Amino acid sequence: MKKVTLTLLLLIFAGLAWYLFIKKYDYQFETTARYGPGAVSYELSEWKKLNLTENSADIELINKEDFKTLTQRIKVDSFHSLEFNWELEKLNDSATSITLNVYSKKNKLGNRIDIVNPFQTSNYIDSLKEKVINFKKQLRDHQNLYRITPETSLVNTPGMECICSSSKGIPLTGKASEMMRTISVLENYVLKNEISLNGYPFLKVTNWNREQDLIAFDFCFPVKDISNLQETAKISLKKFSSQKALKLLFNGNYRLSHISWFDLIFMAQDRGMEIEEWPMEIYHDNPKIDSDHLNWKAEVYLPVSE
Repeated sequence: MKKVTLTLLLLIFAGLAWYLFIKKYDYQFETTARYGPGAVSYELSEWKKLNLTENSADIELINKEDFKTLTQRIKVDSFHSLEFNWELEKLNDSATSITLNVYSKKNKLGNRIDIVNPFQTSNYIDSLKEKVINFKKQLRDHQNLYRITPETSLVNTPGMECICSSSKGIPLTGKASEMMRTISVLENYVLKNEISLNGYPFLKVTNWNREQDLIAFDFCFPVKDISNLQETAKISLKKFSSQKALKLLFNGNYRLSHISWFDLIFMAQDRGMEIEEWPMEIYHDNPKIDSDHLNWKAEVYLPVSE
């Protein structure tokens, strides 16, 4: 009996010593989020402020591995920061498991003693829980602004002839503003040439610098026939062939539709498919007509090869 008790005590002390002096992280939280690891990873990387009422950015991205892990430095005050390490795992096409590992360099041993002390409340843990709850609310509120619905099978992108306006060096978050800036050029060309449109407006990404999240794209109106049309300094004539692609539906403000691109990239990687070209978005709704963003629909394609 004494040997059993002694063995248990040794195991307890060994575990305690490992936690206090060796374990990399202080504490761990687990939760789930809507949509795939691509969208969730992007949302995490765009988290800049602990408190939305404050102006300063106090969250710095340190490192990330696409759709798997992401590490941030969280500024608590002028002298103290935390390290947040996020681990993402796909549950299904519409849900992601999130594990958050937290580490503090300041007063590391004291914080850990507070955590394991059953006789007192840990201010460190209470503060962490408040920050995590705040983040979960921000994430939930932002994800309520849109819906992402992936399709399970490969589809074909539509083949189209079109008139296009090209843009370069545009931030992901600025693509909708750029389309609004250039749409009058397309509309004036249509009126001047008395053209009949042959489908919904669409955007085709031609280049994507993923390190800086800058894109080049063609914003286009499909037409029946471009053979009798002439290009101008601002309008190009293009033909898009049908391609095999992954597809999802995006409902929400088109300013946010780029979030769905990351889920498409994750889907391609998860299925072992090669990405052939960057995304295409086809816009079914006119934002000037319907003010309810969740009624807006975009078909989003990512051309791939099996």
